[in-house]
Amino acid sequence: MPFENGANATADRTTQSGTLLLPRPRRVDEFVRVIPGVDLSQGSITFVVDGNLERYWHHEPRLITEALSKAVQPARWFPATRKLTLTVAATGHRAGVQRHFILSAF
Repeated sequence: MPFENGANATADRTTQSGTLLLPRPRRVDEFVRVIPGVDLSQGSITFVVDGNLERYWHHEPRLITEALSKAVQPARWFPATRKLTLTVAATGHRAGVQRHFILSAF
């Protein structure tokens, strides 16, 4: 096989067999660290998972922005259950308190 470099090399390796590599299914307890972007007017929550932009909806986006402003750990996304978990600062809880948000498909 000739020397390959750059973006085309990756594309060739993933499509040589005629199929694209799909992300493996995740267990229910597996999570991905994300940086959520929140649109308050539409209620959309957007972040990148495995190089793909994902967009979801929540009925109370202001609650998510409030939790993000008090977060003491990175946000965690559980794809199998569509749950966004934020750990926020709380008096009397040294490690913080977890807030869970179930997101809907947009």
